[in-house]
Amino acid sequence: MYQNLKYILYHGTIATIEKIDISQGKGRKDFGKGFYMAVSRTQAVGMMHKKYKEAVRRSRNKRDSDFTEHLYQIELDAVAVKTLKIRFFEQADEDWLDFVLMCREKRGTPHDCDMVIGPTADDDTMLCLKTYWDGLYGTVGSSEAKRILLNNLETENLGIQYFIGKQEVADHVIKSMKEVDWR
Repeated sequence: MYQNLKYILYHGTIATIEKIDISQGKGRKDFGKGFYMAVSRTQAVGMMHKKYKEAVRRSRNKRDSDFTEHLYQIELDAVAVKTLKIRFFEQADEDWLDFVLMCREKRGTPHDCDMVIGPTADDDTMLCLKTYWDGLYGTVGSSEAKRILLNNLETENLGIQYFIGKQEVADHVIKSMKEVDWR
């Protein structure tokens, strides 16, 4: 598994980041509350643009120019990564889906993994998840309902993300972080 890991990752945001602060993460995300990084620079830029548009839409008294977009390149320490308890999902299958459903239903980080790596079910998937939880795909928890949900998520289009949910892990494993030009 370690031979497939990536050690240069990206994070797109509208916030200036001096130091990663896990407590700033939002709850009920794919792998829990924490810090997310994308393998693909393109995916991180897309998330950054999405966050920007959402912030502008939600802020009634601010102008577009009140927000700035930032892309960070993050290097992980390869030796430190090998000491972590990592949950690795190679594909968006039923095991991955069960994990995402658990994390999105519960607050915080409802697992003891130091790092989770796997496909991204971004916030656009919440409509599909709500439809699943409402029982419109069939009995919640059934293999049939999960199969329909996985099909509707268009899992072949999902990027890969890395998640860290503990501050001490972030401090231990992140070797460097620098802002890079996203244009």
